Amino acid sequence: MELDAIGMVVVFLTALGATLLGTMSGGGLEIIMYPVFISLGIPVPLIISTAFTTNIFWSLPAAYNYLKGRVVDWAFVVIFSGIGIIGCYLGIAVILSVQPRMYQIGIGTIILFLVAYLYLNTELGLSEKREYSRTRGMLAYPFALLLGFYELLLGAGNAIALSILAFYTRGFDLIDSLGHYYLIVLPWSLFSAAFLISKGYFDVQLVILAILGSVVGSYVGSRYARYKGNKFIKTLFVIVGGLLGLKLLFGI
Repeated sequence: MELDAIGMVVVFLTALGATLLGTMSGGGLEIIMYPVFISLGIPVPLIISTAFTTNIFWSLPAAYNYLKGRVVDWAFVVIFSGIGIIGCYLGIAVILSVQPRMYQIGIGTIILFLVAYLYLNTELGLSEKREYSRTRGMLAYPFALLLGFYELLLGAGNAIALSILAFYTRGFDLIDSLGHYYLIVLPWSLFSAAFLISKGYFDVQLVILAILGSVVGSYVGSRYARYKGNKFIKTLFVIVGGLLGLKLLFGI
């Protein structure tokens, strides 16, 4: 599709703003990107394909900023991501056939529950406690299928869910959790983008503009959040996550 000058600016700024906020808060950038792109007349499957393609480029800078100087649990990244790809495959079939409103109410309720839990547990995610047993760490993997599946449906709140999961099973703080999350979703994005592009959902102009905006937003957002620390990230988790949950629940 052909975008006019205003449309190109809107795409660039939307991608920049969505990833800037998303990488700082763990909130789904799709909640910002999708409605704006739909208003430009862009088909939903093309929007989803574009979002996953841009993820490939901005997730690495975000992961680097969060994990610089920290120990990366590569076994966790590889195993969790590998299992999650199965969920991604199942999710693709759903997004191409099911209307989003059918599951938005349920997802909004879950996100609000996670946000409330995060808020009420004041120490959750504020410091590292990597002394948990190997057995306890294994408890995270059954959830990989579910998170991979949901990443394809919408993705909003996935980083919050993983952060709570990683805190209790691996002792990660929020900085660790977000850095590992962005590494985990990279293969999911590669797989999903390749699949959707193979179905013809690709537009060069749209992808280039979205990549440029998202890379800038990702780098600035993750770098600033890492500088501000866990309390800042947790506050944004609660605020942005709460707004996302209400938006999905009530269809605002």
